[in-house]
Amino acid sequence: MTRVFVLLFSTALMAAMGDSDADATAKDLEKMQGDWAVVSVIRDGVKEEDDNAQSLFRTVKDHQYTVFLFDKPVGNGTFQIDATKKPKAIDSFPANLAGKALLGIYQIEGDTIKTCYAPAGKDRPTEFSSKKGSGHTLMAWEREKKK
Repeated sequence: MTRVFVLLFSTALMAAMGDSDADATAKDLEKMQGDWAVVSVIRDGVKEEDDNAQSLFRTVKDHQYTVFLFDKPVGNGTFQIDATKKPKAIDSFPANLAGKALLGIYQIEGDTIKTCYAPAGKDRPTEFSSKKGSGHTLMAWEREKKK
């Protein structure tokens, strides 16, 4: 009887943890929805000029995104996130890369999202940094304020 109870309890606990993991990912996905403006970009250890970086915007709807240069669409794709990873993982699939994933990490703090991506075919970054020679792109996005 005790064995049956332990087995049932363990199964219920694992199921609850799985729901909690899915909830965390769903909550982060919900936080990502909407319109975002770039605050800063560092590519391979070199900071982009603010005027260039801050001309980029992104709209997220469900698992799809579109990137704009001011109001002109310049890229789009899909993404998947996993809020259970440490750091949290994001895989982006830009339409122009024919199914190749950009592996990255993300962090959400209020109305700011920080991402760090490796080039296609490279390992996921493990920290939010873009050192020279890493090929990593570190970006900070801020939610656009409604007018």
